[in-house]
Amino acid sequence: MEAYVEALLREIELYRPLLETARIETVFFGGGTPSWLPIPLLGRIFRRLERLATFAPQELTLEANPEDLTFEKLGAWRALGITRLSVGVQSFSPAVLRTLGRWHRPGQAQKAIQAVAQTGWTSWSVDLIFAVPGQSWQTLQADIDFLISEGVSHLSFYGLTLEPRTVLYKKHQLGRFPAVDEEAYAAQYEALHVYLREKGFQWYEVSNWARPGHECQHNWRYWLRRPYLGLGPSAHSYVPEVRWANQASLLSYLEGVERGELPWAFWEALTPEQIELEVWMTGLRTRLGVDGVWVERQASALRRERIAAQLRAGVLVYSEGR
Repeated sequence: MEAYVEALLREIELYRPLLETARIETVFFGGGTPSWLPIPLLGRIFRRLERLATFAPQELTLEANPEDLTFEKLGAWRALGITRLSVGVQSFSPAVLRTLGRWHRPGQAQKAIQAVAQTGWTSWSVDLIFAVPGQSWQTLQADIDFLISEGVSHLSFYGLTLEPRTVLYKKHQLGRFPAVDEEAYAAQYEALHVYLREKGFQWYEVSNWARPGHECQHNWRYWLRRPYLGLGPSAHSYVPEVRWANQASLLSYLEGVERGELPWAFWEALTPEQIELEVWMTGLRTRLGVDGVWVERQASALRRERIAAQLRAGVLVYSEGR
């Protein structure tokens, strides 16, 4: 782990010219298991960012696995400056976890969530999955009720999809895992909207609900197409209107940084067509939608015609200028 953090620190140094003029408003430690990282190593990353940039994050999120949520770590993360946790639970149901092949025990996950609540965290999120074969609405509702009773402020729900080159997809190809029931998927998603609204949560993005004031500010940056810098293997970055991504291979990443090179796998300047498509894709993911003035002034004629047809068909809605 120390060798990886050393490489990460070198990559940060390579961005010195950019960071010295930047103001860091949000930080998100994700992409795997950052909760495994020892506290002193996390601290080194923070100190390097503080040294190079205006470091004033309004939100500093750490992704964590339930099995890593000890009282000691929870206290140390808060002392370090972490303001928000994102916990990957998926489900508290033994049957659902077995179906998914997840290895944490439901009781362990519940104790971990209780530890978060007991150590004073006020902004924390949990990932849950729905539309799992055999998963009932009652099972999903029980998970939600438990989390609400513990004070959760943000919930992310992801419908099960069978992606190529995954274990579940291979099982499905062998006839050992059923296809996702699209009707059950839609029914559970609609039920989530109704139930969470009743419980005081606001929907703000395809997969995300939050109590007022607890939306993930970092993720809003993606959907609003604000600049962001990704560090580490496979990390993506964006500044208007350029996008790049790091090498996915850990070895290639380490070797590139060791040579003093930015470990990019690709770099591209976005075309006007790509920019327009991204505005539609990111805007329609959220409750904000797409700005009507932008549509009139910058959307292509073909796209405006298609949008007009979808408005007439009731597929899209125009309200309050969006």
